[in-house]
Amino acid sequence: MVKILQERLVNRKDFHRLLGCLKDLRAVALHQPGYVTGETLVKGVDPLTVLVITTWISYEHWEAWVTSQTRIELNNLIVPLLLEEPKISAYNMTEDTYAGT
Repeated sequence: MVKILQERLVNRKDFHRLLGCLKDLRAVALHQPGYVTGETLVKGVDPLTVLVITTWISYEHWEAWVTSQTRIELNNLIVPLLLEEPKISAYNMTEDTYAGT
């Protein structure tokens, strides 16, 4: 499994428009092969940092989603709302547990 973290910086005036676009993205992603789950978190006051964390079965599933025409079209609605390029990071999940070690 892989977790994808997408951090976006948005002006407060565009915050609700961004959330609407992110909901649309998630609604479509739900039907994308390999999508497991996602959540949206908000940090800051003005401007706002919005962090979306999604879980995918594999990085290949994520890449298929990122390069899909539907995702590209929806993402094009988001780009004008952002103050800078989004920061995207991928983290592989491990089977190990690190309880205090």
